[in-house]
Amino acid sequence: MRPVKRGFIRRAALFCLSGAALVLALPAAGPAQAVDGPARAGASTARATVGDSVAGTTVTDQATLRERVVSAGRAIAAQRAEKSTPAAPKKPSTAGDTGTPSPFIIGGTGTTISTAPWMVQLWYADEANDEYYFCGGTLVAPNKVLTAAHCVNGLDWRRHGVVNSGVTSTESNGVLTGVTRQWQHASYDDATVRHDIAVLTLDTPLKRQWLRLAQTQDSALYKAGTTATVYGWGVTSGTSDALATNLRKVSLPLVSDTTCNTAMRKILGKDYFVEGGMICAGTPATGSDAGTKATCSGDSGGPLIVGGKVIGIVSWGVEGCTAKGAYSVFTKVSPYTWAAEPRINDTDYSYDGRADLVVRTSSGNLSAQTSKGTSLNPPTTIGSGWQSLSWALQTDIDRDGGWDFLLRDKADGRLHLMKGDPATGTMKDIVVTSVSGAYASYALPGDVTGDGHPDLVATDTSGNGWVFPGKGNGEYNARVKFATGSLKGYKIFGRGDYSGDGKTDLLVRDTSNRVYLYRGTGSATAPFSARITVRTGWNFTSLIASGDVNGDGRADIMARDPNGTLWLYPGTGKASVDIFGPRKWLADGYNKYNLLF
Repeated sequence: MRPVKRGFIRRAALFCLSGAALVLALPAAGPAQAVDGPARAGASTARATVGDSVAGTTVTDQATLRERVVSAGRAIAAQRAEKSTPAAPKKPSTAGDTGTPSPFIIGGTGTTISTAPWMVQLWYADEANDEYYFCGGTLVAPNKVLTAAHCVNGLDWRRHGVVNSGVTSTESNGVLTGVTRQWQHASYDDATVRHDIAVLTLDTPLKRQWLRLAQTQDSALYKAGTTATVYGWGVTSGTSDALATNLRKVSLPLVSDTTCNTAMRKILGKDYFVEGGMICAGTPATGSDAGTKATCSGDSGGPLIVGGKVIGIVSWGVEGCTAKGAYSVFTKVSPYTWAAEPRINDTDYSYDGRADLVVRTSSGNLSAQTSKGTSLNPPTTIGSGWQSLSWALQTDIDRDGGWDFLLRDKADGRLHLMKGDPATGTMKDIVVTSVSGAYASYALPGDVTGDGHPDLVATDTSGNGWVFPGKGNGEYNARVKFATGSLKGYKIFGRGDYSGDGKTDLLVRDTSNRVYLYRGTGSATAPFSARITVRTGWNFTSLIASGDVNGDGRADIMARDPNGTLWLYPGTGKASVDIFGPRKWLADGYNKYNLLF
């Protein structure tokens, strides 16, 4: 017996296969399928003349999105009537279904979207290939949805998918949004359901509450016996194909890895459960709906929540969902935060998941060079009249998918946020009032304090280091000191997790061109651990930390040497002198630019 994924699919190509365990399996595909979104729409700003885009993306029209939901719903309903196909039987693998079918997450209770505003429905309809799919998902940023990789694998969600949010019922349309990009873990394996985690990027940010992912320091959330809650619209019974009409939830106790592994091995006859990468929750299934509390088909991608954080993603279980002694199995989120977070907190001009470069000429013209992974596309002019910048950094300050700049203006000496609007493609000049423009060095490494908002780090002229916790709107809370007098004359930089532990780090270069790694702790009061030396001889005239340049999920650095050559230093995720892999040549002649960011 194989594990059964918790998605819901009607796929004509699978009807000829024997064995109900195969009914919900998606076709195998290569690792890390990434569908590139279109270039951003044209933009303008009150600050300067802008040519090509700096914010926004093509939005799928509402009529198309509605038709996808209708088509998927119609096809899934039709599947329930196809009693002669292998898709119809959903009998438990252990006989004895004597209970009355109970709704949804078997043994669960009804709830409303107001109690779980971050829950979304994922509908997929590809009529040409007769492929229809339904999954759940969790909003983890205004334009990001966390779900299972098996809901994404081998499918083109940009062309055929729709996200339905803000509704309790599967029979109602709330706010419908399209998908511009999909990402799944590079090592996802469809046969074993390992590394079952994915992120969808929406074409329009949603003004709804979103949840944070569990971090590596959140081990207490996974303690056996802890009560977790799972949500979804899955099928109504272990013996039915009918999706729940309304959102349901159920509380489940977390189960130790040893207990789960032993139980699932006994049922499946093989080690499908992966300790450290999966978790189990619930009590042993009874062999029927009666007395069983479990996830089932259609719940895939939904969240398992403890303490207001997503600790698991509905992944798989046994055929029929109620086999005696079985548990529901979830992807354990915290070991994968390092890989998912760059997709949640990304910002790039071309909207393809790879961080890009912005350059300025002495005449004040800005150009964007989009990343091709290990090389850059030719520059595209995006604006003029930007002579007054002392420096600038790329960010998405409120995680709405807009391409923002934080900069210091020589004219007034203050910090400005150039806020990109992804819907209109315009930029708005906002003066930052909570942080002075008089600090010596600045960096936007990401969410240092673990509250879900990008933070600002700065050093003053006395060598003190400060973290300004972000509010998510371009302003910052009271500063927290992390270094006293030890950073005088140093440059701080970095964006993302360089050590591979899922926490945001900081890089610092001293006056002797040594580079130190300050590993993030995720703590608001003590945000960094003791520094370690990771590089020497970094005599570069510009250090650019815009994120994941090559698209492998790890934070990278671009650097310009005194000769004007631009290099890519790919991150390795190692907190040592091997923090970067062998550098790769990007281009020559970059001394013609007086600002790179």
